[in-house]
Amino acid sequence: MDKIKLKLGQLKDFLGKYSKKTKIIAGTAAVAVIAAAVIIALVLNHKDYTTLFTGVTEEEATKIIGKLQESGVDFQYKENGDILVDEKVADKTRADLVYEGYPKSGFTYDVFTENSGGMTTDSEKETYKLYDLQDRIGATIRFFDGVKDAKVNIALKEEQKYVLEEDGEKAGTPSASVVVTMESGESPSEKQAAAIQRLVAKSVPEMEMENVAVFDGNGIEVSVNKDGSSASGSNATEEIAQLIEMQISKKVINVLGSFYGAENIRVSARGKVNMEKVIRESTTYTTPEKIDEKDKTGIVSSESTTKDTVNGGGAGTGVAGSETNADTPEYNAGTDNNASGSASESATRDYLVNQVKEQGELDTGVLEDLTVSVAINGKNAGNISMNELRDLVGNATGIAAADRLEKITIVNAPFYEENADKDTKEVSNILKNIKDNLPVIAVAAVIAVVIIILAVILIRRRRKRRMEEEEELEDLLIPDVTEEIRKPEILNLKNEKSRELRENVRDFADENPEISAQMIRNWLNGGEQDGRKADE
Repeated sequence: MDKIKLKLGQLKDFLGKYSKKTKIIAGTAAVAVIAAAVIIALVLNHKDYTTLFTGVTEEEATKIIGKLQESGVDFQYKENGDILVDEKVADKTRADLVYEGYPKSGFTYDVFTENSGGMTTDSEKETYKLYDLQDRIGATIRFFDGVKDAKVNIALKEEQKYVLEEDGEKAGTPSASVVVTMESGESPSEKQAAAIQRLVAKSVPEMEMENVAVFDGNGIEVSVNKDGSSASGSNATEEIAQLIEMQISKKVINVLGSFYGAENIRVSARGKVNMEKVIRESTTYTTPEKIDEKDKTGIVSSESTTKDTVNGGGAGTGVAGSETNADTPEYNAGTDNNASGSASESATRDYLVNQVKEQGELDTGVLEDLTVSVAINGKNAGNISMNELRDLVGNATGIAAADRLEKITIVNAPFYEENADKDTKEVSNILKNIKDNLPVIAVAAVIAVVIIILAVILIRRRRKRRMEEEEELEDLLIPDVTEEIRKPEILNLKNEKSRELRENVRDFADENPEISAQMIRNWLNGGEQDGRKADE
């Protein structure tokens, strides 16, 4: 308590040194600064929340909230399943969650859920809402990695106008198309295409993912079917080719960046990928050691042999036509003790040899062809020759030495700099920052104006006080001098008046001697009486 009293006493003594006006000005300035600080704090901490997802189930809402907490995004959750986030990060957050497969229930925008009644009766309002929805979806898609621009077109389902319409006469389900332009000029990945289809489908009631068509900047469809397969057969090929090209470009930049700097090198790789599936089967035979050159065992896998033998009995013998002179020849037959017969022999041999059977499937995505273009910022390549640069690039990319001259192109020239565009971008960035921080700037401007006004008032009062002090000082110094200057004039004036008075008295005494004598007598008598009275 003693310390508090001591501090209060010191404060009172300190304030007692200043005038009441100074205290009022200081108090006003302090209040203004405190009010400005409070306003700035409120402006900085104030967040405009907008709808992220609507109608989400509790289970999925728990997962989404967990993702938001991991990302450090402030959110609000309502009992009806609506999730709200800060308006400044809404599109980016929505794009990240859609890319991860959320939401599986509910909607990504509240345009239809909040204005469904008015949209069916007012065509202008319906069209405006549709344009707004398309723009918001496009803005969200532009937050995807590598996306330069996105245009969304939605065809809504027409409402049934007549009760007696047949089902076949009703309009079909709503559909949409999205044209996505990538910064690299290539096609979006399969995962990105699926995320875009999910985002659009969850933004419009009764829309299915299959009814959303996604196209790249070259007009090639990259949509994904319901089973996860690509709607375009070349999508997987392009995606693998892009991945390979990106890895090869990084390797080239890594090699040449140490000489010229990564910012002074531009690399473009173009690869051709074979996506055909190949199944290969091979059988390898091994034979045992040979006995000699004629040994064929171990080579023939199967062999069959057949041998037939016939034995004959007694038969006629002699020379034909030796004893008779007849037309019919005669034989001299003799006898033989051996009996006649036949024999047959067959054999089948299978040689058992060692064999190895291999069956395998070659993976798809084999790089069949590759070309690389390199641009170096500068008038020359320095101390490295073009052949050496070509060898460096060839070794980094795996291009054979015989093909490097044909498949590797290297050019060195000064890069073009867009100074005007840089200035324009800087101005636009400054204007954007001013626009984003307009409330803070306004509050700061108000504070600055208040401070300037107070400073002007204090300066004017100080000048006025200084002038008053100078005038007082002049009043103290100048009168002495003026009095000295005016003393002779005053004395002269008094002398003239006394002289005139004496002349008048003299003239009166000359003209009226008796009266003058009587007056003198009375003055003398009166003086004595006055003297007596004074003595008494």
